[in-house]
Amino acid sequence: MTTAPLKPDGIGGGTLAFAFRNNTTASISHVDFTGTASASGKVVASGSSQDTVPAQVKPGEAGFGYIYFEDVSSVPDSGVQYDFKASTSPADTSSYNSAPLTVTQADNNGKSIIGTAVNKTGKPLTGPYSVGIYCFSGDTLTTSTLDYATETGDIEADATVSFSHDLFETPCDTFTVGVSGWFQ
Repeated sequence: MTTAPLKPDGIGGGTLAFAFRNNTTASISHVDFTGTASASGKVVASGSSQDTVPAQVKPGEAGFGYIYFEDVSSVPDSGVQYDFKASTSPADTSSYNSAPLTVTQADNNGKSIIGTAVNKTGKPLTGPYSVGIYCFSGDTLTTSTLDYATETGDIEADATVSFSHDLFETPCDTFTVGVSGWFQ
């Protein structure tokens, strides 16, 4: 697991973007993480993941997520150790299991990342459709953000959803995007 720097949100909390790998022999979904930040042997913050992409992670495949820490006021600028625990479900098409959409376009116009994703699962899906955007500087994961597709209701197989996410002047020249919904 690798992390980006902790990003304070300006109101006392903060997010910690991370990359992970499925080191199991089975595909997984509903990938949820809890995390703690420790300094000088004491836990100084705890939180949980808000979303991970892709929605279903095959064996050996990498994914991205972020932990939201509600209170980062006790987290020092250096000397912090992060510990994570993961919980998962089997990857299948059961009702309300997370469903991956295939991103078919994702462009950065300098202000926003705009694109589309198609439902290639062969099954009908329901929203909301989350859009996870992870930015890099070289090989370093720098930031993450979560938004939602414009469409919110049910879609059939091969239907498309669209998204437009304002970067709010955050540098994001190199990025990856994941879009997910829910099996009906």
